Order: sequence, then structure tokens, then C-alpha cells
Amino acid sequence: MEVTVGTALRIDVDGAVVVLPWADDDAACSAQVREVVGGPADRAIYHRKAHLHVHGNGAAEGLPMNLAAWVLASQWRGMEISYGFYGPVLVTGPDRSALPEGMAAEVRAVCAAVAEVRLEWMTRPPAGEAAARAEVLAAARHAVAALI
Repeated sequence: MEVTVGTALRIDVDGAVVVLPWADDDAACSAQVREVVGGPADRAIYHRKAHLHVHGNGAAEGLPMNLAAWVLASQWRGMEISYGFYGPVLVTGPDRSALPEGMAAEVRAVCAAVAEVRLEWMTRPPAGEAAARAEVLAAARHAVAALI
């Protein structure tokens, strides 16, 4: 049996996106998901062409919030989700398949937009939490629209 290798993306808590080799082998994928997120993983489905794999107990373990992953999930859901993701997040195709290139481009665009806004906040802090959420979500919408 030949194993096909594609890619998956890891979104770090600082918003960095790391490309990972990804095999279409279920046993290897399960172990890699757990290793990447740093513990037990839950699959979060916000888009039919991509799945997020998140730490199943990240908030309780005190892992830092992953703002870029939260923005990405909110973008895909089409609304601001009311909870966060904690620790590194893995993005794969459906059912742990390799991530399609179009979806990878969207992940990169959203994470870059979030990073740009966070950099701006160093000299111009947001007016408050609601304004910060609105600003990063708007930046993500514009970044994704620019891909089309």
C-alpha cells in the first residue's frame, strides 16, 4: 500500500504558520495530531474542506489562547464564535487528509492578517476587547476576499 504525503499546517499561538508533511495513513495521523497539539485533541469542523485539531483541555491546562485560530474559525463560521482555542492548532483536510492548497492559502492569509493587526497594536492599542475582535475579524475578511 502506497502512502500519499501532502501537507498540513500548524498555527502556533503567536500566529506563525508552520508547514508539516502529512501522510494519508490513519494510525500515523492520530499520533501526529496528538504530538502537534501537545495532548488529547478534539476535531473542530468550521469548513467542509478543512478541519481544525485543537487541544482538548488547553484552557484548563493554562495554554495561551490562539488568536489566529480563533479568527480563522470565526471567519469560516461566518460569525464570531464565543469560545477560544488554546495552544497550537493543526489544520488538515477533512478526516485528517492532506490540506488542499486553496484552503492552505486561506489559512496563511488569515494568519498574516492577524499578525499585521497585532503588530499595529504595539503602537496603537485597540479601544477595548470588542473593538479588537472586530478589527481582527475585519482584517481576516479582507484577506480572504483578496484571494478570490
